[in-house]
Amino acid sequence: MPLRIILWLVAGALGLSVTGCVLVPLRDPLPETLATSAHPLGISNLRSWGDEASPQLEAWLAAGTEIEAEKYPVLVENPHTYLAISGGGANGAYGAGLLVGWSARGDRPEFTAVTGISTGALAAPFVFLGEEYDEELRQLYTTISTGDILRKRNFLNKYFSDSAMDSEPLADLLERYIDEPMMKAIAAESKKGRVLYIGTTHLDAGRPVTWNIGRIASSGHPGALDLIRQVLLASASIPAIFPPVLIDVEAFGRSYDEMHVDGGVTTQVFFYPAAIKWSRVLEKLGVPGTSRMYLIRNARLDSRWKQTKNKA
Repeated sequence: MPLRIILWLVAGALGLSVTGCVLVPLRDPLPETLATSAHPLGISNLRSWGDEASPQLEAWLAAGTEIEAEKYPVLVENPHTYLAISGGGANGAYGAGLLVGWSARGDRPEFTAVTGISTGALAAPFVFLGEEYDEELRQLYTTISTGDILRKRNFLNKYFSDSAMDSEPLADLLERYIDEPMMKAIAAESKKGRVLYIGTTHLDAGRPVTWNIGRIASSGHPGALDLIRQVLLASASIPAIFPPVLIDVEAFGRSYDEMHVDGGVTTQVFFYPAAIKWSRVLEKLGVPGTSRMYLIRNARLDSRWKQTKNKA
């Protein structure tokens, strides 16, 4: 072996021994044949593919069963108001400011359903729970810095790991803000019929996934809070910049993992899969024709000139 290569290997080994090597987590990936049989926490109906109507929804639309108005007063026979929050990275501060200002104006509605992607996913739980969480939303977007979200990896670790940055600071931030009382509040609103959806990208499948956070929060499973945090982290994890999030699933009594990343990889904003004719859903629920949908696009509508460096 040439001396130059030997010296490089020795230098690399010494560097890793000093700085510590960030090893890529070993995987037990879910086989494609089990994709429809795998469930996080071992519970079905917590999520669905974001590009097709779920079998449960299609079965409900086709069947004669109705949702009890007394049990879901927000959902049945009342006008609906929806909010979809897009991705956009640091531009998510725009959406947060808009929502806090909307509250201050005094006419922000209680949304029947809230969806979020990427930075929109981080804001969505606070928006879903209403104006009393505006201060936390404001803090999240005005009092944190880049160091509170990511940590740079050293030169060697970038080549031996799964991303250029470490998302542990963002995970710590989610652990601080998304706590047990917040999960219980989400579960309580979910039981009224309100819906909180977060979008990720299933990287193995190359498809969007829609997570029903209210159902996870209401499941009573001891791992529910960790799963909610994982979903939010995954939705904001830009591939190659942040590490992908491995989410454990169960299929036929065996555990596997799925690799999830930023929902913005497959769609920048969503409300319901294109395969669904939403008018059928509203008709089935007896919803009047006065429902409204709001969309927050966390991005500029025009292009800005910015010199681009010719480097990775």
